[in-house]
Amino acid sequence: MGAHTPDPLVAAAFDQAPVGLALLDLTGRWFRINPALCRMLGWDAEELLAQDPPQIVHDDDRPIEEQAAARLAAGEPAVTVEQRYRHREGHVLWVRRTATLVRDDAGIPEYVVAVYEDIDHRRSQDARLAYLALHDALTGLANRALLDDRLSQAVAACEREGGVVAVLFCDVDGLKAVNDRHGHPFGDELLVTVARRLGDQVRGGDTLARFGGDEFVVVCNLRSPDDADSMCRRLSAAVEAAPGLLAPDGTEVPVRVSIGYAVSHDSRTDPRSLLVRADESMYAAKRRRGAS
Repeated sequence: MGAHTPDPLVAAAFDQAPVGLALLDLTGRWFRINPALCRMLGWDAEELLAQDPPQIVHDDDRPIEEQAAARLAAGEPAVTVEQRYRHREGHVLWVRRTATLVRDDAGIPEYVVAVYEDIDHRRSQDARLAYLALHDALTGLANRALLDDRLSQAVAACEREGGVVAVLFCDVDGLKAVNDRHGHPFGDELLVTVARRLGDQVRGGDTLARFGGDEFVVVCNLRSPDDADSMCRRLSAAVEAAPGLLAPDGTEVPVRVSIGYAVSHDSRTDPRSLLVRADESMYAAKRRRGAS
């Protein structure tokens, strides 16, 4: 079709289509594109036709482009892929491309027709939903689902690496009273502050999760039970040493936490039993402090 003059009606439909359309030669180079594709990618038609399509395909997705071309050449009638393109303004755009190989009457490949659909919004929503499935919406920390997986991995690591797995259970003292007096938005600010202060203390390989409500959990692999006790004291000091939070009524609200822990060196340990023991240890610490 690149060497032929298209039917006027076909040409008009091509140019006015609401989705991106392109015709490519057998080397993968565009030789005709429609305005919708130009708008989608932010380039003028002359600019797009002057370059090879892989130049605007995200570097990590070029293998997808090559595999799609190979599948067409192998005889698949149409190939659909989702890949990232570089918009002219510099950002990345997710696009679904469906390519069809057109053959002449003798069955010889002539060119490729490709349809391009902007799926960036859908991909962003999918990524957000996938993130929220494993993370707490308020603090951005791991949630209970991700915690369960990380805890199982940490228990299994005892056999490979030695040492102990430690679970530290942290409860924010007095959160209900804070919510009742200053409102839930301020209570949320308090939780985010605790999450940040805890996060500043944990190591890169540790897991910090929001267990629910006013509770946080740290999972880590340590050399000995003594290290767990030291870490427990360090976390508590880091959370409580910083200044309190200024409430809406101008009063300063101290940040207080109760932390307990449980350890195991046995890879056969039931991960949930560690959580139960750490929770019991935390409540024992809370009773000693006279906290609520």
